[in-house]
Amino acid sequence: MFFFGKRKIITAVCFFVFMAVCGWFWRNRETVSFVSQPLSTAEAPFQYGTSQISLLARYGGATIGQIINHWKEVDTLRHENANLKAEQAAYSEILAENIRLKGMLNFKQTYTQYSMLGAKVIAKDYNSWTNTITIDRGSSDGVNKFMPVIVPQGVVGFVSSVSRYTSQVQLLVDPRTAIGGIVQRPESRVASILKGDGNNSDFLVFGNIPKEADVIKGDTIVTSGYGGVYPKGLLIGTVSQVSADGSGVSLAALVKPAVDFTKVEEVFIITNSVQKVNPGDINNQIPIKEPAMNPNEQQVSDGDTPVVPAKGE
Repeated sequence: MFFFGKRKIITAVCFFVFMAVCGWFWRNRETVSFVSQPLSTAEAPFQYGTSQISLLARYGGATIGQIINHWKEVDTLRHENANLKAEQAAYSEILAENIRLKGMLNFKQTYTQYSMLGAKVIAKDYNSWTNTITIDRGSSDGVNKFMPVIVPQGVVGFVSSVSRYTSQVQLLVDPRTAIGGIVQRPESRVASILKGDGNNSDFLVFGNIPKEADVIKGDTIVTSGYGGVYPKGLLIGTVSQVSADGSGVSLAALVKPAVDFTKVEEVFIITNSVQKVNPGDINNQIPIKEPAMNPNEQQVSDGDTPVVPAKGE
């Protein structure tokens, strides 16, 4: 027992002596080179690792903060870009509407012989067997059935039904529609009836034309005024093809309407046109040909007294 106790005492004394020597070397490590160099060598990896961890923590945190800030900035820019696109779209729409309305105003001011009521298209049923549009004017605005509907580009159709606040307009290309037309070219002046083509809603059929009639591709067709539904001289369209009809007795011409009905957004209703017949009854009228006009002579306007050359002139 004594030996074991003595051994413990000696071990403890040696440990304290060792610690004292280590403490002395540590306090004097700067002056004792054989101690400082090994300690520095052993210490270097730990110092490097500690410094790298410290730098990573410092700059890594800053980098993460910058990424978060940049993400917020990108998100803000995305919202601003979306708002700018919406504003640009709204501005473009306002500009397009302004151009259309300015053109319609100029048209109304130019054609003062008509009393015209402006209307907006609120619904379309186009490219079907009932080619119609609905406008935001009705009987409360003075709209009546069979009133002509036009735009600056030409004839749109006529009012086919009226309610208090809205009206339905039957388009020219509707197969049920018939309109009196005449070739505008002075050398021709062939008049007949145009109807919608049920097989091709992009064209009108100018049919029952006498075989010897002077109708050629490129001729402009305007309203003839016969029947009293449409005023005379309104643009209908342009002849794109002339051929013999199914019977071979007469000619038929395909007429491309001047109006693109898919783009109609605002229209004019001619309110002072006196309706004399139902547009559907025009089919029963016999095609006629007006006397040819001399293109070198001035055309007599409506209401003027024609000048008859004296004999010998």
